[in-house]
Amino acid sequence: MPAATFRLEPLTAADLPAATEVVRLAFATWMGAAEPGEFWNDRDYVRSRFVAPHTAWFKALDGARLVGTVCVTRWGRHGILGPLAVHPDYWDAKVAKALMGAAVGQLDAWQLEHAGLFTFPDSPRHLGLYQGFGFWPRTLTAVMGRALGAPVPTTAQRFSRATDPAALLAACAELGAANAPGLDVSAEVGAVRDQELGDSLFLQADDGRPAGFAVCHFGPRSEAGAGVCYVKCAAVRPGRGAETRFAQLIAACDGLARECGQQRLLAGVNTARLGAYQWLLAQGFRSEILGITLHRGEEHYDHPDVWLLDDWR
Repeated sequence: MPAATFRLEPLTAADLPAATEVVRLAFATWMGAAEPGEFWNDRDYVRSRFVAPHTAWFKALDGARLVGTVCVTRWGRHGILGPLAVHPDYWDAKVAKALMGAAVGQLDAWQLEHAGLFTFPDSPRHLGLYQGFGFWPRTLTAVMGRALGAPVPTTAQRFSRATDPAALLAACAELGAANAPGLDVSAEVGAVRDQELGDSLFLQADDGRPAGFAVCHFGPRSEAGAGVCYVKCAAVRPGRGAETRFAQLIAACDGLARECGQQRLLAGVNTARLGAYQWLLAQGFRSEILGITLHRGEEHYDHPDVWLLDDWR
């Protein structure tokens, strides 16, 4: 079936049920889920991202049938591509290539410094598709989890209870830029609050400066999964004392998870951020999913001394 038979359009709210089903079915089939109909029923990778103001979605149509979809997300001057999903009936019909063209066009329109994605490291098919659009593989990202740690006193502030939320959003942007020029995930903080997907945490140093933040998902409408507090993105101020700040931030995430009735903590870290990766291993975190990150442009922050968590699934 030639790619020219497909029509590409922006995704609409009316498309959400079909788009959600295509995403679930595509990943369930690729990952060999025994019961595709039960796959990812405890989480949502489509609706919450669609509603967020810092994303753009596209769909591929075969007549009136939605056969594929892709999302791009803007984190300041950095972009993330994904999920990209095609109905298994159309895997050999060049739908993914057509969707990639739309996604890259949006990234270019945003004039970003860097864009990246997360994919299967053992799939030449996926690597070949993305390399054709200028995304090149670098290092692994480990999505790591463990049961909650022992309770530790923390002074972290919950964004949902903030008296000055604008100041915390500014702190989030400041901490992102301190780790990579132009990195700003404050829109994720706002999306979690506005859609009640979980909560975000903020640390403050003794001198009053922002010390760290974590954007956490939990609950059935979030991306977390049942019983999980999922740290979608987090960072601490780099430099001397970064490891201590990171430990305090993870302890605060444990506390938030416990307070909200969750049993496990899940977070993604690129293995090039060696300090953070080794610290998580030493604290009992174990890899549950391994993906490879592909990059278009210079990402700036995959270095051993960067204490930053993110997961681009």
